[in-house]
Amino acid sequence: MCFEGMNRKAFLLGFYSIGGQVLLLRELVSSLNGDELFIGTALFGWLVSVAAGAYLGGTTRLGVRSTTLFIAGVFLLPIMIVVARLSPLTVSNVVGEVIPFSTAALISIVMMLPPGIVSGWLFASITREGRTPAASIVQVYLFEGIGAFVGGVLITILAGGIVSTLEMAVLLGAVVIVGILPAYRKRKALLTLFAAVSILALSLVAQRTVSRFDRYIDGVKYESYRVEKSFDTHYAHQAVLWRDGSLILLTDNTVEAAYPDLLTAENLLIPPLLYKPAAQKILFIGRAEFGIMQLADRLPGLSITVLDPRRALSWKIDDVILISDGVRRIDSDPMAFFTRRQATDKYDIIIMNTGGLDSYKNSRLLTKRFLTMVRSSLTPGGIVYLPTRYDTDRYITVEQRALLSIIYNVLRESFNHVALWPGSMTLLFSSDAPVLDIPYDSIINRLANFEYAPQFISENYLYDRLDEFRMERLREAVSYSDRVNSLDRPLIPYYQVIYRAKTTTLDRHVVSFILSRPAWTVGIPLFIFLFFVLAGAGRQKKKRYGLFLYLTAGLVSLALELISFYVYQSSAGSLYAEMAALIGAFMLGLAFGTYYSVRVGRGRLEYPALLMLLAATVIFLATYHRINPQVLLFYHVCFLFVVAAATGSLFVAATNRYYPTGSETNRGAGYACELIGSSFGALFSTTILLPVIGLWWLLVALAVLIVLAFVGSLLTVRER
Repeated sequence: MCFEGMNRKAFLLGFYSIGGQVLLLRELVSSLNGDELFIGTALFGWLVSVAAGAYLGGTTRLGVRSTTLFIAGVFLLPIMIVVARLSPLTVSNVVGEVIPFSTAALISIVMMLPPGIVSGWLFASITREGRTPAASIVQVYLFEGIGAFVGGVLITILAGGIVSTLEMAVLLGAVVIVGILPAYRKRKALLTLFAAVSILALSLVAQRTVSRFDRYIDGVKYESYRVEKSFDTHYAHQAVLWRDGSLILLTDNTVEAAYPDLLTAENLLIPPLLYKPAAQKILFIGRAEFGIMQLADRLPGLSITVLDPRRALSWKIDDVILISDGVRRIDSDPMAFFTRRQATDKYDIIIMNTGGLDSYKNSRLLTKRFLTMVRSSLTPGGIVYLPTRYDTDRYITVEQRALLSIIYNVLRESFNHVALWPGSMTLLFSSDAPVLDIPYDSIINRLANFEYAPQFISENYLYDRLDEFRMERLREAVSYSDRVNSLDRPLIPYYQVIYRAKTTTLDRHVVSFILSRPAWTVGIPLFIFLFFVLAGAGRQKKKRYGLFLYLTAGLVSLALELISFYVYQSSAGSLYAEMAALIGAFMLGLAFGTYYSVRVGRGRLEYPALLMLLAATVIFLATYHRINPQVLLFYHVCFLFVVAAATGSLFVAATNRYYPTGSETNRGAGYACELIGSSFGALFSTTILLPVIGLWWLLVALAVLIVLAFVGSLLTVRER
């Protein structure tokens, strides 16, 4: 097999690998209630399975051809996407029920195993077609990076906005099938034309048939409801269901809103008006079509602006609900809206209907940085109103105390006055003016003077809800701790997992123990140091130390990539819209670093690679929180490109050490070791260590690991 054929297959491997990874991640997050914490567990499953596939492919004598593996992977990917979407049915068929953390983590890992094993096996199979281990491994790694760059950009642009996740998987399969056709030199033009026509035809068939199948799957998943709408956006998977005269909006398998639901609508809109009855301009962060718009029409003098990034969802909702002409909708992410100074208007009340706080996407809105920007958009005496889903009507658990105290402390950091209401929805009000310091009688008088007579928020309802005993119990609960949620240490999703863990026996004993007693994480650096000692000792330490360099390259690069994604989303507001640029920069940097290092030759490549990786980490640590929002994307693109270029160079250096000679060497072992390091970075960096030790110490720990790898390279440079 010539290098031209091997390079083409390596390119297709990268295209398939990044496609399978991104599409399955999208589907799993949307099926597991939109919780981003499962990105880490899913990537762990993917990387471990790719490592296993690479190792098995390098040792087995089955001789499975790469073409056979490609075909198996093409059919396997859409099947696993369908299985992932239906996976919540293994736990419950109740619409929107939250899946226990341990079960969801297991699902996220298992779903990634089959396509991951195929991807890893393909790497070993394709490298076997080369002449020597080192040359073929680096060659495949290079073109895999180029294929992943192209695939990452195309899939991120198309998936969700133009085609659904399942449609994209079918289209990806079409590209791979056409790509593995034999490339005869004399018929290249004809083959290229045939490939383009075939891919176009298959994509048209996919759009016509798969979109219907998408809706059918949701019909199976929500069998007791009629599926009115089912589609993907750049931000989530959406479904609009109908039953018994009610519409339900599902976002990532979680009930976001229902209509009609007057009780919830009144709780979202009426309470802040009791503190500021003269309010005219209101900014509502969230979806307002499911009750808020209709209620606002019955309150003369109100002007409501609705802020939500899902433009495609707005178009779909217009087909099923009558939209009020008096409400202005802005299709923008809240963080981006305020960061980019789009919020030129001033508002009397800003309602933050953030929904569940399980994810970094929602919890980032409860930080001092965001609330400070929100405060600047208030009129004098304006109010920020936060309705939560925590029930403090009868009893307040320890987990609720921890969460509510963190939220309360963040509000107190940003505003001079904070008021609380207990109940089935615990409500928090914030303002810089003493408008919240009014007695109960004044609230009742204002309620009586309303032009609209609320059906649920009545005098008797408020008398019971604002009972002094309940109010005092809630005030005591929010004094539970002095911790705050921040960009450097996002605590809310972390404690939300502990809060949810109490609902099932397994989570209560396992997950709560792991998260509540983080001392066990000391074992992570001990394991790495033990591997460092074993790899750098013995007669073949120069060769074996290549495995530690592989581990370092995978662990540091993936941890820094996930950290960059987290910081960018938390700072700029949006992530999915710019994901193409970020993934593309990383994959392009990986290919560039590999190509440049191959051209340089067999010098001491690990030294400049590690120094570049260390410099990028230290500079990011010193500057990530000081970047102007206007250049934020450029900053993270440059950072990921440099990290990936250093990683590609380090991979070549590790390969030169571990594969100096010998055509019979397991060509999947080094790649598998790098993927094991990547799986560590995926599982522990942003999923566990970020909220436990904070972003600053996490970056310091990665810098220490790079220094350790550099010292080891110096000590093992000569054989004894």
